[in-house]
Amino acid sequence: MILEDYGLRVSSATVRNDMNDLESAGYIAKPYASSGRIPTKEGYRFFVDWLLDLSELIRKERGDVVEAYELRCLEVGETMRQTAFLVGNITGYAGFVIPPRLEETRLDRVVLVGMDPQLILLVIISDIGVIEHGLVPLEEGLSKEEIARAMQLINDNLHGVSLDAVRKLSLEEGPEGWYERPVRQALLVLRHLLERQTRQRLYAEGILNLADSLQEMVRDRAMDQFVALIHAVQDEEGFAEAIRATRGEQQGVSVSVGDCPLTGLEEYSVVTSDYRPHAGLIGVIGPLWMDYGKALSTTSYFANRLEAVLVGPHT
Repeated sequence: MILEDYGLRVSSATVRNDMNDLESAGYIAKPYASSGRIPTKEGYRFFVDWLLDLSELIRKERGDVVEAYELRCLEVGETMRQTAFLVGNITGYAGFVIPPRLEETRLDRVVLVGMDPQLILLVIISDIGVIEHGLVPLEEGLSKEEIARAMQLINDNLHGVSLDAVRKLSLEEGPEGWYERPVRQALLVLRHLLERQTRQRLYAEGILNLADSLQEMVRDRAMDQFVALIHAVQDEEGFAEAIRATRGEQQGVSVSVGDCPLTGLEEYSVVTSDYRPHAGLIGVIGPLWMDYGKALSTTSYFANRLEAVLVGPHT
């Protein structure tokens, strides 16, 4: 079959001998008695290390990506969700985006809009865009003038401060005017919304794509592997920590072939890339037999696109 499919100008005996050598070296194996040989994790690792020439996205796919980003309004969470969806859709696997760390993201400004005397709209804009917004009730009513005063004091004094530091800010410390009732109320609301950002977020899309891939290749184990993956992705903090641990200090594109230290990912390959600012991560989860060229080029391309979207407007 190998000779017929690839037109090799060698004998069948040569192929058998080479496959025996590959099996002895641990690159291919028989999963069960009646099966043929398939690549092992070591085999896929060898292939990925060899794969240096990345395929590019076809022209239509690149156009679809640009159009999708042009339509978006830079709300960071939605932008990352859209990116994960596009990565999963183009590769046919699962795409994910891990946002930058809260302690490294800095406050640009806040926008306060009074909706009625005891209800305000608060928009938190960081150095990468809008990261949180919401309607929040106030303990006491505020006038438009008081809201404007609170917004000015916060923006004048907290611009460039890390969001984590803003969240931990003591109401007893601050410049002149910090004790004013409107400012104290606005700060309490600001800290309340930032509490939502303390948990490590994970935007993952296209998980169902993997159900079909697994069903085609490992039908008897597909459901177990798929359920294990679901549990791994649901542990957002554990997933992010495992990905960062696997990458270490490496920059650019990285590939984990069945060795990500998180239960449920043992039988998957994970292609990742970092993006600026603040070391966010983007990637693809796929079966060990995934199209690595496609996954590598897609991850690299989207890392650059996401970085341009997040950094571009603020540089």
